[in-house]
Amino acid sequence: MAYITDQLRWQETMNTVTVDCSLDIAIHPAESDTVLLIIPGVDGSVNGYQDKYIRIAEQAQDRYGIAAVRIANPFISSFHWESNPRRILDYIASNTDTIAGGGEAIRIKIMAHSAGASIITKIAHEYDNITDLLLVNPAEKLDGDAIRSGLKKTDAKVTVIFGEKDPSVSFSEALRGDGRRVVVLEGADHNFSGENLQAFIELPERYLLS
Repeated sequence: MAYITDQLRWQETMNTVTVDCSLDIAIHPAESDTVLLIIPGVDGSVNGYQDKYIRIAEQAQDRYGIAAVRIANPFISSFHWESNPRRILDYIASNTDTIAGGGEAIRIKIMAHSAGASIITKIAHEYDNITDLLLVNPAEKLDGDAIRSGLKKTDAKVTVIFGEKDPSVSFSEALRGDGRRVVVLEGADHNFSGENLQAFIELPERYLLS
C-alpha cells in the first residue's frame, strides 16, 4: 500500500550550542480512529532492517484498517532522548486529517524497540491518547528506575517483550513484580536476528492490535 514520506526539521539548544535536527517519517494513512506508531531503537531507520517496519505497518493496515506512522530515531545528544518521540506525537496531533481522516478521538498504539522503548515509557503518561504500549527489549541501562516509574504513571495497556538473549532480559523480573505483562521469547536476541525476524514482525499482531 502507498505511504507518504516526509522529514521534520527543528533545532535543539543546550549550553548555548544549537543543533540542527531532522527526523525521517513515513505515513500510512487510513480512515481510522487508531494510529500505530512505530519507534525504533537509537539510530534506527524509518524502514528498518529488511523493511521490517514497512511490513509491520502494511500488515496492520491490511488486517485492521488502521493508520500507521513510522519514524527513524537519530541520536541527537544524551540530553535530548525524548525529542524524537515528542516531535512525532505533536505531528500526529497536528495532522490527523492527513493521517487518519481527521478523526478527533485518535487513539495511539505504540510499538517501540530498545532505546525507543525505554524513552517512551518515561513520557507516555503525558499523552492521554496513548492507549497501548508494546515495548520490545527496552534498554535497562537508560535508567531502569525511571522506566518503572514512568510506567506506573500511564493508564495505557502495557506489554513488554524480551528476547531470551537480550542483555536486559533480567529486567523482566522487576517489571513483572510491578504487575506488567512480560513475555520472554525463547532464542531471540536484542535485534531478533536471523530466523527471529519474522517473529518480530508478528509481535504487534500477537500483543498489540488483536
